[in-house]
Amino acid sequence: MTVLQSLKDAQNLEGFARLLGYKPSALAYILYKLPDSAKYHSFTIPKASGGERHIDAPLEPLKTLQRRLAKLLYDCVAHIEHEAKRPALSHGFRRKRSIITNARQHRNRRYVFNLDLADFFPTFNFGRVRGYFIKNADFALPEKVATLIAQIACRDGKLPQGSPCSPIIADLVAQILDVRMARMAKQGQATYSRYADDLTFSTNRKEFAEGLAFLDPIDPEKWQPSLPLLSRIEHTGFAVNPTKTRMQFRGSRQTVTGLVVNRTVNIRAEYYKTVRSMCHSLFMTGRYHRPIPKPPVPPEGGDAATAGPELTDKLAPLEGMLNHIHYVKNLADRRDDALKKEQPTAARRLYRDFLFYKSFVALKRPLLMCEGKTDNIYLRHAMRRLTDFHPALGQIEEGQFKPAVGLFRYTNHSHDILRLGGGSGDIKLFILHYARLLKRFTYLPLAHPVILVVDNDDGVNGKKGIFALIKQKFGITIQWDSNDDFYHLVSNLYLVKTPSRGKTHKSCIEDLFDKATLDEKLGDKSFNKSNTTSTDTEYGKYFFAEKVVQVKANSIDFSGFKPLLNRIVAVMHHYTPPLPAAGLSSNDAKK
Repeated sequence: MTVLQSLKDAQNLEGFARLLGYKPSALAYILYKLPDSAKYHSFTIPKASGGERHIDAPLEPLKTLQRRLAKLLYDCVAHIEHEAKRPALSHGFRRKRSIITNARQHRNRRYVFNLDLADFFPTFNFGRVRGYFIKNADFALPEKVATLIAQIACRDGKLPQGSPCSPIIADLVAQILDVRMARMAKQGQATYSRYADDLTFSTNRKEFAEGLAFLDPIDPEKWQPSLPLLSRIEHTGFAVNPTKTRMQFRGSRQTVTGLVVNRTVNIRAEYYKTVRSMCHSLFMTGRYHRPIPKPPVPPEGGDAATAGPELTDKLAPLEGMLNHIHYVKNLADRRDDALKKEQPTAARRLYRDFLFYKSFVALKRPLLMCEGKTDNIYLRHAMRRLTDFHPALGQIEEGQFKPAVGLFRYTNHSHDILRLGGGSGDIKLFILHYARLLKRFTYLPLAHPVILVVDNDDGVNGKKGIFALIKQKFGITIQWDSNDDFYHLVSNLYLVKTPSRGKTHKSCIEDLFDKATLDEKLGDKSFNKSNTTSTDTEYGKYFFAEKVVQVKANSIDFSGFKPLLNRIVAVMHHYTPPLPAAGLSSNDAKK
């Protein structure tokens, strides 16, 4: 049975609650007994065009409920579109669609006409949301279920901006607008698409269809939407924001949802140059000038407010801009992924430098960098359970463990941009190029150490292992039977290996667990810590970390981790940050 059919079969609160993974009493409590003050946090943020945007951000547990509803609706939409095989007119808030897929519809056109809808989310009131899910042919839900959806999604009788389920619901309800706009566009031999509240029509006709827009006879510099177009929009329950209507011609720059579409979809050149300049300032001084939105327009007769760029060291705003640039330019780059990494574009190199700066230069606390994701799980729980190391490595605050050290997160992003996906091979490249990458920055606070935590096994030793590279690069000798607490490689970069064990002295981090934990079975399968497991009788490190350590962390004996944690603390005591405005020492630079 499909998710959509399950939703249609849910006749009441009990059935709908089970579909969302709740007990009926829990869902009823959130909807009807949870105080309004415990449901939302309201605030405003400045708009890029001036003024302020009101945000109603849901609090737990309502936030989780709205997320589950959003996922349910996204799954239903995926099924509907797959079955109907209808072309997509909306590109906002949809899986596998974005500002890029929206902009691509309008590349290399003679005319590009843009409209914005006014007050998009508040347009969708409780009755409109409820009525859609009852009357829409694809959903046709029972009235009680449609009412529950509207109760979960709405605040003060309308969709709040800030809720996880507002985007998908708004996009669904706006489909009737898309159908009518597409019909008018077809009559005018134009292409239509929508991204949230941004409507775009484009054509290569010699003249733009008067049924869609016309040149203002009073102001020949301005185009106006046609009366039939405005009428259709208003009859669908929306209104046009007249200040954001614009016609763009071939021969001048044309943009759709902020992206240039004259030939290929790309970032605006001045936007990229501004972000590049901001990065340069950050790397040189530790701060940059962040553009801030225009202030609200003053009342009649008032003095115009001014707002200059804000000098800041906050990394999140700049990271968001760089992530946007990378997303667009990476999709525009048609080369295969391997070549993109081997021969990175200037934009990719800029993003790499920023992520390196954020991850290893401008640290807010010591950073542990292990060989894989599973090691992070082991160490996080070991630090939490071994109170002997509190507060050096973390402490319990309000019932939650707050680590005093960071754990490098291996993500698809870190693998793609920083080329750090885990494993000894990536760590070797990281060690090899670390000092060289540091030289790209003039501002080097290096307030905390970066601590590589590696297994003392075959992956680090041998002619091509990590230890051999360290010997060649830094003149530091490390053997399996070495018992030094740590090895200082260069600048704020250290290496700690798991303590030697047995006659061979080889060891890995899993050896630090007690025998009872290592002997845990999952079904009839036994744990095998090697990278080669028999899937019929054994399970590997991922399942050991997720299904054993993560689940049973409160009862596991982590005392075997004490020697390794002692070594990490020893690094923290040993490391001394450089003096302000100091960079690499002369000895480090030579390395």
